[in-house]
Amino acid sequence: MDKDKEWLFSENIRLRKWSDELEHKEKVLQEEKKNFEQQKKALEIGFKKLAADKETFMAEMKKEKAKINAMRYEAECEKEQSFHHRDKLSGFKGPGFFSGVTGINSLRKRYKELMKIYHPDNKYGDSFTVACINKEYEIMKEKLSTK
Repeated sequence: MDKDKEWLFSENIRLRKWSDELEHKEKVLQEEKKNFEQQKKALEIGFKKLAADKETFMAEMKKEKAKINAMRYEAECEKEQSFHHRDKLSGFKGPGFFSGVTGINSLRKRYKELMKIYHPDNKYGDSFTVACINKEYEIMKEKLSTK
């Protein structure tokens, strides 16, 4: 019986040590989990900031591209105008894509038709012609909207 008691006592000690070790490991794991969650939150915040910065950058890039395209268009128009002036066609105001248009709805309809024909993605499309159409469209739209 003493042997059994001794064995039970030693088993009890061994189980307590094992239990203490498990509790310690559980505390370590809880601490690691807490650190992981903090790192995860920090990364999520960082990714959100990166996404916002990307959107801002893309918007600025789009604005800059629009400015560059406008400058190119103006240069092309000036080039075209100087060409027409050289040919003594100073009264020429463009091909008149929207001549005969009297209302805003007919203006939009004509614009859509012209885009179907002259868009650069089409077989006979031309970016300069589209730029001229857009410029004339804006002018006509302002004229018709002030009526």
